[in-house]
Amino acid sequence: MLLQRFDAERLVPSNGASSQIVFPGEASPGRDVHMAWGLIAPGETSHRHRHDDHELFVVVSGEGRIVVDGVTHALRADDSVHVPPLRGHHIVNTSATEMLRVLKFWWSEAATDVAMTAGTSETDAGDTASTRGYVLVTATPPTPNGDLHVGHLSGPYLAADIHTRYLRLRGVETHYLTGIDDNQSYVALKAERIGSTSVETADRFGRAMAATWEAAGIHPDHIGQPRQSKHHDALVQDMFERLFEQGHIVVRDTPAPFCTCCDTFVFEAYVSGGCPHCDAGSGGNACEVCGRPNDCADLRDVRCNRCGNAAEIRRYPRLYFPLAPHADFLKRYWSNVDMGPHLTSLCEKMLADGLPEIAISHRSDWGVPVPVPGYEDHRIYVWFEMAGGYLAATQELMQNHGRDWASVWKNPDVSIVQFFGFDNGYFHAVLFPALFHAYDAGILPPRTFVTNEFYRLDGLKFSTSRNHAIWGQELLASVPRDVARFYLAYSGPECSQTNFTYAELVAFVRAELQGHWHSWLQRVAEAVARDHAGRAPKPGLWNVRQVELQARLGRLANEVAVAYEAPTFSPRAVTRALCELVRIASQALDADAHWHGLPQREADLRTGIVLQLTAAKALAVLVAPIMPDFAEALLADLGCADILQQQAWRDATTLFPEGRAIGDLGRERFAAIPDALPPRAA
Repeated sequence: MLLQRFDAERLVPSNGASSQIVFPGEASPGRDVHMAWGLIAPGETSHRHRHDDHELFVVVSGEGRIVVDGVTHALRADDSVHVPPLRGHHIVNTSATEMLRVLKFWWSEAATDVAMTAGTSETDAGDTASTRGYVLVTATPPTPNGDLHVGHLSGPYLAADIHTRYLRLRGVETHYLTGIDDNQSYVALKAERIGSTSVETADRFGRAMAATWEAAGIHPDHIGQPRQSKHHDALVQDMFERLFEQGHIVVRDTPAPFCTCCDTFVFEAYVSGGCPHCDAGSGGNACEVCGRPNDCADLRDVRCNRCGNAAEIRRYPRLYFPLAPHADFLKRYWSNVDMGPHLTSLCEKMLADGLPEIAISHRSDWGVPVPVPGYEDHRIYVWFEMAGGYLAATQELMQNHGRDWASVWKNPDVSIVQFFGFDNGYFHAVLFPALFHAYDAGILPPRTFVTNEFYRLDGLKFSTSRNHAIWGQELLASVPRDVARFYLAYSGPECSQTNFTYAELVAFVRAELQGHWHSWLQRVAEAVARDHAGRAPKPGLWNVRQVELQARLGRLANEVAVAYEAPTFSPRAVTRALCELVRIASQALDADAHWHGLPQREADLRTGIVLQLTAAKALAVLVAPIMPDFAEALLADLGCADILQQQAWRDATTLFPEGRAIGDLGRERFAAIPDALPPRAA
């Protein structure tokens, strides 16, 4: 026996808590099971982390909560909780006075036996998803200085729609929130260039964006529009006033670009130059390439975008929000949020270099007025405004459900998942969390950030200002929306920039969807009609290949679930897994064809057809978040029209029921698309 007493002097830091190894200890190296005391101080939180060990926590004293992949459980003395491998988890001590003491055990097992992450185990993940709390999905509001192009659609808007549809298939209460960023300086500059007013420009392109979302089958539950909101300006100004009164906002007399030709200070949309961090060409206040903020005056060769002339540097007083005082909070926050490597790198570099002060007021006549005396001719920086705008839009969304914004943003049982392009990464991961924390420490920032990189068009960045774009409505007029959604998911820029060409879209659709998918479903339809009078047969004998096919369908369904989950979100992985599903099912159908006409193989053939119908059902359910119209029509032809109204995910790969009438699986589901888009009107 090895006696290990608790000893406070032997505590060492471990994942945001304090630990004392108990077992195996020095006297028994090489054991498979380990044990340690864990202590979390009052009000503190352990770091969110994941590992490939099983972990068992036993609460000895105190109270708190544990969050495992977004699912929250209360903890009190004598409770125990098992955390499977690769599940993100952290523990919160909810007591203001008492230490939370736990005994933790951990052990590993063979990699082939390790359960995968959230959504990957058909038994466990199904339970996790269905018991998950409320999820708010957001997509960063676009700037209404033009309609949405294909690059926009391929980014946060389609991604957020896909994730929302997936969660609802899992039975999770979910709302999708976005908006229109009316008060951007880019709107005012666009209005000048087209000879319109800022209001007319914002309204015109805001309506166009909403129409493009609708055409693409992207259905936010609420689209926040600042100038039409009852809450937006008041909440944004309240945040600004409170932060100013508490000293979080300070006055600075700083250098700023001034255009002598236009006789005005220039910022954001009105200015460009070389980024002081990466040397790339940059707009004012933030660089799209490296993602880091600038103060406009620190741009190299700074120029006015109105007239093209070089700007000179003058000083004038503005209001700033220093980020450095929030460094410790941000560091703790980043340790408990899921985000990709590129965004993580940006946050860590900014922290290492010293967090800057951010100008949050500019002289302008477009936007929300600064509510501080002496700054009546200033407007609130639109990216400060957007932080409060998320709260205001949530208020509008929730008022129809008898709740307010605090019921979402201050609720530990709510998961907020934000989708945005990497070029907006600093705002969402650095500025907004710091603003929220300074405004109200009870606000719980998002748990997951899902980013995308730039989608390029014919090798160059999509550009509204240069009209280098394929507009969303333009593409959707020639390509059915489900097909467009699938290809954008297949080719979208998740971790690195990707390139869109219409010719490649056409080639992919004709080879994969009109070719492999349609051909396979047509052959399944023919076999059911020819050999089973149009009804699903009862399975007969099973051979080794068929057992493996069913297992493979289950594994693919698990892969797809992983790729739909927010921390590992990857529509590219989903679409490739679904193409693989069609491929292996088609190969199995080809193999079974050799047994036609052999009476002794009739039972094997029946099982084979049941598996083909199972694969078709699985395809419909798994692709539903990306291709909702296709999924609904295919399930109707399979006699399973009601499945999407239930928690369909559990039934995705269950064996197809005997006797169900099968409709016209072989119908043409992918309409012909033109070789080229129609020429634009002059």
